[in-house]
Amino acid sequence: MKHKLAFLLPHRYLGSDFAMSIQGQTASVRTGPTARHRPKRALGAAREDSGLMRVLLMIFLITLFIPKEIALMIGTVALTPSLACSIVLFPILLFGGKIRFAWPDIVVVLYYLATLYSTLVSAPFAEASEFFGRLLLLGAVPYLVGRYLGSRPASFARFMRPMIAAMAVFGVFILIESLFRFNIHSVIWDVPYTPHKDQRLGLTRAHGWTSHAIMLGVSYAAFVPIVAITIHERIQGFGKFRRLKFVLLIAGVFCSLSTGAWLPTVLSLGLVVWDYLPLFKPGTRWLIMSLGTVSSYFVLEALTGRPIMRILMLNLHLSDPMAWYYRWRLYERVYSVMPGYEWFGHGIATPATLGWQWSIDNNFLVVLMQYGRVGLTLWISVAVSVLVFGWKAVWNAPDTPYRRVARAVMFTVVTVGLTQFSVALFSTAAMINWLFLGLGVGLAQGLATMSDNKSGRARKRPAKQRPSGPSAQQRSLPGSPNV
Repeated sequence: MKHKLAFLLPHRYLGSDFAMSIQGQTASVRTGPTARHRPKRALGAAREDSGLMRVLLMIFLITLFIPKEIALMIGTVALTPSLACSIVLFPILLFGGKIRFAWPDIVVVLYYLATLYSTLVSAPFAEASEFFGRLLLLGAVPYLVGRYLGSRPASFARFMRPMIAAMAVFGVFILIESLFRFNIHSVIWDVPYTPHKDQRLGLTRAHGWTSHAIMLGVSYAAFVPIVAITIHERIQGFGKFRRLKFVLLIAGVFCSLSTGAWLPTVLSLGLVVWDYLPLFKPGTRWLIMSLGTVSSYFVLEALTGRPIMRILMLNLHLSDPMAWYYRWRLYERVYSVMPGYEWFGHGIATPATLGWQWSIDNNFLVVLMQYGRVGLTLWISVAVSVLVFGWKAVWNAPDTPYRRVARAVMFTVVTVGLTQFSVALFSTAAMINWLFLGLGVGLAQGLATMSDNKSGRARKRPAKQRPSGPSAQQRSLPGSPNV
C-alpha cells in the first residue's frame, strides 16, 4: 500500500533519484535525498581563464571597495583606482575577452552614443571628453566584466565568492560605524569620518566605502537574492558560512536606514520565495503571500522610521508645501526646466534652478534631465533588453544550480530597476548595476551554451540496441527454451 501511494506523489516530492525495480510482482521505490538532506551542488563546468585575466578581475574587485577620495590628480582628472583599473580592462574585455556578441549590446552602444552627443553639445570639448570617458569606463567596463563572468560558471563563482565575503566583512565595520561613529576607511586610507545627520533607531546612516549611505545599502541589496539561492540550493563555489554572510549582507542594507535600499531587498526576497511557491499547496501559497506582504510593510515602516502610508497620502496632495520632499513634486521640478531640452537634455550643464542634480531622488528623472527623451528611452531599453534576452535561456533552461543563480541575478535587475524611482544611482551602486546587467546577458549565454552542449552530446550518444532474443526474465521462467 505504501508503494502504491508513492506513485500518487509529484516527482519533486520523491526526489531526483526516483527509481523502481521490478522483482516478480512487487515494486520498490527508492527516493532521492529530501530537501533537508540535499547534497551540495556544483555550479557548472570549469572553464579556465588566463592568469592575467584572473589578476585583473581581482584588482577590479578590490577597487570597488576603495573610496573615491583616494585618487591621483593628473591635471584636472582625478584618477581613482577603479578608473585606472577600468582603463586597463576596457580594451582587454572589448577585444580580447572572447565575449560573444548579443543584441542587448546594440542598445548599450546606442545609449552611450546618446550620452556622448548630450555631453558634447553642453560643454567644451575637453571637459565633455573627460566626463564621457569617465562615464563610459565606470559603466561599460562593469557591464563587460559581467558579460565575461556570466558566460563562464567557474569564473563567475571564483569572482563572486571573494566579493560576497568582502562585503560580509565590511558589513561588520558598517554596523560598528553606525553604533560608534567609526569608519574603517579613516584608519586604512586616512579618510576623515563625517557622521551622517540622519539618525534612526539609535543608529546613524553608515557610508561604508561609497559616497552615499543609500547607495551603500543598494549595493548590498543587489547580492541578497544570490546568497539566498545558494543557501537554499546548497550550491558549491560560494564558500562557507553562507548563512552568516547572508546576515551580514542584511546588516549592510539595514545600516543605510532607507526605503531605497530596503525596497529592492524585500522585493528580491519576495521573488525568490515566489520562485519556490509552486512547491507548496495553493492554500499555503496564499498564506505565505499574505503574511509576507503585511509583515514586509511593517518591517519597512519600522526600519526606515517614516510613516509609509502617510507618505503615500501626501503624494496625492500637490498643494502641500512639503510634498516635494516626498518625490511627487520632483516630476514638476524636472519638467519645468525641460522646454528646449526635451530630446537630448542638458548634458553636463545642470540647471541652476535645480541646484545639485543628485538631489533629484529619481534616477529616471536624472537621466531625463541630463540626456532627454532619447537617453531616457535607451536607458530603460537597456534593462528591458537584458530581461527579454535572458527570458528564454534563464526561465526555460533545465533546472540546475547555474540556472537558479541566473534567475536570482534577473531578480536583482528587476528590483534595482524599480528602485530607481526613489533613488538616483551613482558611486559604487551604479557600477554594480551595470555589473548585474552584464551578468544577466552573460548568464543567459552561458545557459544557452550548456543546453546546446548537452543536446549535442545526447545526439552523438549511440542508441542502445535491444537484444533480439528472449529477455533474461523469460529465460528464467519454467518451460522457456535455452538459448
